[in-house]
Amino acid sequence: MKPTYAICRTEKIKTWSVLTKSVGHNLRTSADERPHLDASSGGLRVLHGERDWVQKWHGQVDGMHLRKLQQGQAHTLAREFFLGMSPEWAEGKSKREIDAWAKANIDWLKRRFGEHRLKLAVLHTDEQTPHIAAYVVPLKQDPKGRGNGWTLSDRELGLGDKKDALVQLQDEYAEAMKQFDLARGVRGSKATHKRTAQWRREQQRAEVKPVKVPTPPEATLADRVNIEEYGQRVAKATAASVIDQMKPYHAAALNASKERAKLAKEVSALRHQVEKLQGLADAFRLLLQVLLGREPNLDTPEGLQEALGAATSLATDQANKRRQHQVQLAPTPATDPVQVPRVPRSTEPSRTRTGPRAS
Repeated sequence: MKPTYAICRTEKIKTWSVLTKSVGHNLRTSADERPHLDASSGGLRVLHGERDWVQKWHGQVDGMHLRKLQQGQAHTLAREFFLGMSPEWAEGKSKREIDAWAKANIDWLKRRFGEHRLKLAVLHTDEQTPHIAAYVVPLKQDPKGRGNGWTLSDRELGLGDKKDALVQLQDEYAEAMKQFDLARGVRGSKATHKRTAQWRREQQRAEVKPVKVPTPPEATLADRVNIEEYGQRVAKATAASVIDQMKPYHAAALNASKERAKLAKEVSALRHQVEKLQGLADAFRLLLQVLLGREPNLDTPEGLQEALGAATSLATDQANKRRQHQVQLAPTPATDPVQVPRVPRSTEPSRTRTGPRAS
């Protein structure tokens, strides 16, 4: 009997954009097309966590004391886990058996990493083989109590400080899945993981098979008498058979054409964005050259940090100058009331007309 294996893979996620896209894909809320999914199965179930956990996690990270946090460089924001099995194991399994396997996976994640670090776990049954997508965050208490009292550390997950940490992870996961007759993969195997998108493209390629021309039916006596009608009937039957055999190739060609058109459109849009960003990058580089008095080095974390500091300093100086200018233009409020001179009353007696008016 062919052995079936427990599959555990993990990848670091270091930017919020990648994390948001990944979670959207696994919750089936993103806009990317998924023609391989079985929409009729309703095969998505949240086993642990909340759907909107990324926004809350973002707020918690913002409150941490992470002076050196640089997107995609310094800190791991989360780890995505893929937990699955060989397709042969899932064949013929009932919902109850799949649920028992899923529960054992959630229990293992909680024991291994801590329930407070397990932010989301989703069971997918709308693909060829059931599997779980899970997200674990490298949460650690800040030893100095800075910020909100927490910090990020991949080592806290037991995956960032040992060369054989991932090997040990495979051992632990296989031990937890032994109850389902799932074995560990071959230790030291040279096999490499094939990304899902690549595997799916290969599966969608039509297998090239020679077109079989059907054998024409044997002509009857009537056919021999009316040989033209017999020939037309054989030609129609042969054409129909060939067309049926060519349908998969035609569909594959249409899909490939649509995919190429879509990719060409995306490439064109990206090229346009790159051209616009290149102009901004050149202007930014010139500005930094003026501020630093030399050519900036933006290819290293230190150079980027220096450039960011120079730009921040310039922005602060400009803001201070604007405030000073506004203060100078503002009218100075009067401190003493305006003294209005009083007109003295006349001491000369008023003249009263007593006689009759002149006519």
